[in-house]
Amino acid sequence: MLTGCQSQSVDPLFLLDLLDPKTPLPDHLITPIGEFYVQSYALPSQVKLENWELKIDGAVKQPLTLKFEDILNAPQEEFYLTMECIGNPAGGNLIGNARWTGTPLLPFLEKAGVQPEAVEFKMRGNDWYETTLPVAELLRPEVRLVHRMNGEPLTKEHGFPLRIIIPGHFGQKQPKWLVGIKAIAKPETGYWENQGWSNTAEIPTHALLRQVQEQRVWNGHHSVTFKDELTNLTNRWRDGILLAGVALDRSTPITQVQVSIDNGQTWQVAEHNQPSSPHEWTLWRYRWLPDRPGKYTVLARAQSGREMQEITRSDKKQGRPGILKIEVTLA
Repeated sequence: MLTGCQSQSVDPLFLLDLLDPKTPLPDHLITPIGEFYVQSYALPSQVKLENWELKIDGAVKQPLTLKFEDILNAPQEEFYLTMECIGNPAGGNLIGNARWTGTPLLPFLEKAGVQPEAVEFKMRGNDWYETTLPVAELLRPEVRLVHRMNGEPLTKEHGFPLRIIIPGHFGQKQPKWLVGIKAIAKPETGYWENQGWSNTAEIPTHALLRQVQEQRVWNGHHSVTFKDELTNLTNRWRDGILLAGVALDRSTPITQVQVSIDNGQTWQVAEHNQPSSPHEWTLWRYRWLPDRPGKYTVLARAQSGREMQEITRSDKKQGRPGILKIEVTLA
């Protein structure tokens, strides 16, 4: 059994193809399935499709038992959404963006008829992982039952045959191998919540610095050195250094990404794209033009329609691991 959000990430994650300032930032950047992080309460559940069913019961007027054909026969939607683990460290690899395919949950809940006394839904995976959210969260039309990822059926690691996607929340609140949605009249807490992790698991406004020129940076690789000479890997640093990354918020668009090369004393505005959904990561880059050698501490922060990221705030179990500091040496 896994003991936290750490043991099945890809290291290092794929490089961002964002470094040519003459090329517009793309509308979408998709994480390949083989490089998408995997985090589970237990080992990937082995589910036989012919035996799988999803029960919607509890405080409802008409309990439902859905087979996979019921999911496929419902109206389908394709959408982009970024998934992140609440335990992702500053600059960590436990984040990925995918094109998902599935059907809205709301029509099934309307058919079941949620009783007035219901205050939460308890969701359960075939691995017996459980978590809860208020009724209103699952009644949103953008909550979907998903069966495809990047155009392919879900792999067993990512929840085959069905997982739930609840935008705005960390992966903790989106069980894989979904087999149960139960309306309950009294609040409950799930597995990770009982161990002190956030009971809301809402995504805060945050930026991740992921690349300095061709070098991928993350919490396990946070210092880079450039020499003032032409090599096969990088241009002279006096010609400029491209910084790139992503930013995300739970419900509102990212309005600005700022970069500091002096440990937060001053900030410059980075270029960023404008994804059609606030639930997909925003891509950003910044061309830094150093004028002297030395050691620099590079940071990035984001601002959304809700808040500005606080660079000093850190609370890992609330999904706020702090800001990654990259030490850059120019020789």
